[in-house]
Amino acid sequence: MRLADGGRIEQTLPAAPVILVAPESADPKPSARREARVLPIPALSEVDETIEDCGLLPVDPYSVPLQEADFIISAGNGVSDWESFSELAKVLNAAVAGTRAVCDANYLPRHRQVGASGTLVNPRCYLSFGISGAPQHLQGIARCERVIAVNTDLHADMIKRADLAIIADAQTVMPSLLALLRKQR
Repeated sequence: MRLADGGRIEQTLPAAPVILVAPESADPKPSARREARVLPIPALSEVDETIEDCGLLPVDPYSVPLQEADFIISAGNGVSDWESFSELAKVLNAAVAGTRAVCDANYLPRHRQVGASGTLVNPRCYLSFGISGAPQHLQGIARCERVIAVNTDLHADMIKRADLAIIADAQTVMPSLLALLRKQR
C-alpha cells in the first residue's frame, strides 16, 4: 500500500503466473521418438564453381522509397542540370529526393519531397545539391548519419548542418563527380 496523489491509497497486488496455451499447439498424444542429427556443411572448395558473384544489382533511383533508402541524393533550387543529377544518382545507386520548392516546380514528384511536410528520412548518407536548408527540410534530415552539402552560400543552414561541405556551384560539382566516378570504373 502507498499514498497516491490527492491522498488516495493504492494497493498493488502481486501478479499471478499465467500460462496461455493455444488450442492444437501441442499434440495430446505422444508421437514417435525423433532423432537429431548433425549434417556436415560442404567446404567452399566443394561448392559448385559455376556460381558467380555479379555484385550489386543496379537499382532505379526513382523506385526506392525514401524511408528505406540507405543513400539519398537530393536537389534544391540550386540545381538546374537535371540530366547530370539523374545520371549521378544512377552511378551512385542512390535514391532521388528534393526540397519542397523542387517538387512544387514539378521537377520531382511529391512523394520524393524530404522535410517536415514531406518524408522524414534516416539514410546513412544524404548528399544535397543546391539546398539552402529551410527549417522544414532540416527537420526531415535530422536523423541522417552523414550529410554532404554542395552549395555556393557559405552561410547556408544546410552547410552548417553538413558533416562535409563543398562551397561550389552544383552544376560544376555534379559533372566533375560523374567524370571522376566513371574514371574509377
